[in-house]
Amino acid sequence: MKQWARILALIVVAVVACISDAAAQYTIRRSQTQQQQSTTPSLQGLTNDRVTESLSGDYYDHAAWVAEKRRIRKERNLFEIEGSFQTSALQFENWTAGGDNTFSGLATIYTHHRYKHSKFTHDLTVNARYGINYIDNVAFKNVDELKLSEVMSWDIQGSWSYSATINFRTQFGDGFESRTDQTLISAVMSPGFLDVSVGFTYAPSEAPFKITISPIAGNMITMLDDRLYLQGLNGVPAGERVYSSIGPSLNASFDKKFFGDHLRYRSTLYAFTNLTSAPTARWDNWIDVNISKYLSVKLYGVVYYLQSASPKAQYQYSATLGLSYKFSNK
Repeated sequence: MKQWARILALIVVAVVACISDAAAQYTIRRSQTQQQQSTTPSLQGLTNDRVTESLSGDYYDHAAWVAEKRRIRKERNLFEIEGSFQTSALQFENWTAGGDNTFSGLATIYTHHRYKHSKFTHDLTVNARYGINYIDNVAFKNVDELKLSEVMSWDIQGSWSYSATINFRTQFGDGFESRTDQTLISAVMSPGFLDVSVGFTYAPSEAPFKITISPIAGNMITMLDDRLYLQGLNGVPAGERVYSSIGPSLNASFDKKFFGDHLRYRSTLYAFTNLTSAPTARWDNWIDVNISKYLSVKLYGVVYYLQSASPKAQYQYSATLGLSYKFSNK
């Protein structure tokens, strides 16, 4: 009896084992079939590109791709924009001590774009200033300037690179001798200054300065206004619209922030000579002190020497307090 019980138990175990294996095999086959059936219809009617996209969709993260593009763009590009407006007013009514009613305003714009990828660097800076004042209802423009500087360079070794530089400067409107003398002395592109040079740039990484030495440079002064070109101003011979010369030039710049972002000092120096006459030189300096997000103090000074315009060096400086707005992607 015990023997029959043992045989019966072995038969039951064998049957259960067979049923379990079959169930497992059946379940696997069904899962694979369902996967094929669920995948195949989704590819029907799709082009090759769509099929590739469908098959690789599990491995492509569009948000990560967009984030990486933004990271690379920010890494390679620097954008800076700063605009400011300073004004002052003084009014007298029945004031026995006397005085002149005055109002003055000065608007400035500074933009900077630098692009660097591999060995190539492109650096563009634009400075614009325009100021006007009223004294007893008589208007006079006392500041008017537009400056553009472009430097393109290709790294050689270490801190040195080949470079090409373009400097351009002119003004926005007519300029007159004085408030009481309305003799026209300048206009748009009269004078206009254009300097083009090729040479070598020394710019150590992380350093706030850059120096460009150009053995070959071209300097051009224009007097394009029909009312002025016959007068022989700014070194352009009377009756000529353009005067140009060739020689070496030097461009140097310094830009550094102190105390975080509260104080910034910028400086540019340009010098050119044609080796036969006195050199032309211009040194611009800016100091910006940020009092708050929209309020700043600006100090500006320039020393300029152009022998054909004046035998003495020219100076201009200003100290202003006013509204400002800044944007930078870094």
